[in-house]
Amino acid sequence: MAGKEKVSWKKRALDELKSLSITVAYIWVLLSAFSLYRMMILSEYHIHFTVKLGFALINAVVVAKFMWLGELFHAGRKATGKPLVYSAIWNAGVFAVILIVCHEAEEYAIRWWHARSTGIAEANPDTINQIVALLILIFVVLIPFFLARGLVELLGTAEMRRLLLVAQTKESMVPEPHS
Repeated sequence: MAGKEKVSWKKRALDELKSLSITVAYIWVLLSAFSLYRMMILSEYHIHFTVKLGFALINAVVVAKFMWLGELFHAGRKATGKPLVYSAIWNAGVFAVILIVCHEAEEYAIRWWHARSTGIAEANPDTINQIVALLILIFVVLIPFFLARGLVELLGTAEMRRLLLVAQTKESMVPEPHS
C-alpha cells in the first residue's frame, strides 16, 4: 500500500508540473507577443524598446505561480458544474482580478524598493484607465485558456490529443468513449 501512495504522490506532482508548464508556455507566448507588438508600436514613434523574451519567461513563471496558488485555494470553483462557456468566463474573470491585484502589488513593491534604494519615489503609478485596460486584456486572453482546460477535463487528455493532433477522417470523427 505504501508503494501505491508513493506512486500516486509522484504522479500527482508530475501532473501538477505538467499543468504548470503548459500555463507558463501559454502565458510566455502571450507576453512575448505583447512585447513584440509594443516594440513595433513604439518604433513607429522612434522610441527604442528592446524585447527581452527572458523577462517575459520570468513574468510567465510568476503569473503561472499566482494562478496555481489561486487554483490551490479553489478560486473560480463557484462555476463548477455550469456549462463550459460560463465556467471559462467566470474563471477568466476571477483569475484576471487575482492577476491584476498581484501585478499592482508587484508594481508597488518595485516603486517602494526603487525609492528605498535611490531615495527617489516614482511619481507615475498606474492610472485606473491602465488598470482597467489591463484587466480587460487579461480577461479576454484567459477565456480560451480556461475553455481549453475545461475541454481537457471533460473529454480527457487522450481525446483532446486525438482531436488536435490526429488527421480527421469520417471514421475518426466519432469520439472515443471517455473513461
